Amino acid sequence: MIVPFRVTFFYRLLVLTLVVGFTVQPAAASSPAAANGIVAPAAGDVVRGVVAVNGVAHTADFAKWQLDLLPGDDASNAVFLGVGETAAPAASKLAQFDSARFPDGAYKLRLRVVRRDGNYEEHFTAITIANTGPVPASQPATVSPARLVSNRAAALGLPTHSAEDQPIIYLTFDDGPSSVFTPQIVDLLARYDAQATFFVIGVHVRRALAALRPVAEAGHTIANHTLSHKSLAGRSQQAFAGELQATEELVAASVGDLLPADHAFRYLRPPGGGVDANTISYAAKLGYKVVGWDIDPKDWRRPGAAAIASSVIQRAFPGAIVVLHDGGGANQQTVVAVETILQELGQQGYVFRALP
Repeated sequence: MIVPFRVTFFYRLLVLTLVVGFTVQPAAASSPAAANGIVAPAAGDVVRGVVAVNGVAHTADFAKWQLDLLPGDDASNAVFLGVGETAAPAASKLAQFDSARFPDGAYKLRLRVVRRDGNYEEHFTAITIANTGPVPASQPATVSPARLVSNRAAALGLPTHSAEDQPIIYLTFDDGPSSVFTPQIVDLLARYDAQATFFVIGVHVRRALAALRPVAEAGHTIANHTLSHKSLAGRSQQAFAGELQATEELVAASVGDLLPADHAFRYLRPPGGGVDANTISYAAKLGYKVVGWDIDPKDWRRPGAAAIASSVIQRAFPGAIVVLHDGGGANQQTVVAVETILQELGQQGYVFRALP
């Protein structure tokens, strides 16, 4: 049978269209997610300073991931580093830790990826902490900057554990008192049977004499954060002493009737952590020890209550001194964060103590 040219032409055109349609539009290929595990540090790395831990954590029925540091193979003494409820299908920063908290030696990072049914898979990476030993030239270490040469728990003679072997953490509050936020924080501390240290600014005491009374009535430690909150670095010895003594007099005017007859100030926190070669000796001549901090969530930047609390909880360790702020601005985020810190660390077995 002879097919007319017009029919043949359109038949071929239809077939060509169908073939082209299927051949030039392939289905888009999806990139598979990376396998779970710790990406950095790499196995066998020697680390010191602030160590960022990157990893992949995901699964079809993902619930959460948790990161811990184990001394050697001792899972019974695992140190919590971080937890997240958002999957990380590609390498991401999960947490960071300061290796200065730990003795030099062999450790393992453990990443646990938990499913919604409660089952989980674990991934381990062996590392070595060498805060004092050499680090290979091919592997530069990340070293955290030292802003303040501070007397922390060991130098202050502070215990890291209670008589019942519970880990102790020291919450400190700067820049108060505040007639709004200081009483709220004192109420929270009472609710959780916690003690803390309040580094007060003299001019703020003068503006709110009554705001300091709940602190003293609850038995918290009152410490010195200077009169004006101006840096002590570069100040003459006379000016240095004036800043501290003026604050002492204002505190006495506010709560002197609540303090023991032999009360004496023992602790100084220089504003902003600013110190010079004379700070320690000038302070010692006035009977003070200079107190820095181990954990600073920078709550004064108001990053959100969850961010403040997470920063403290993830970095907590026995004997850590935490700096927070009850004065100097709108600190409602700090108030909310403090309750979360007290809840979460309390559940981990921590007790909260003031500098004695």
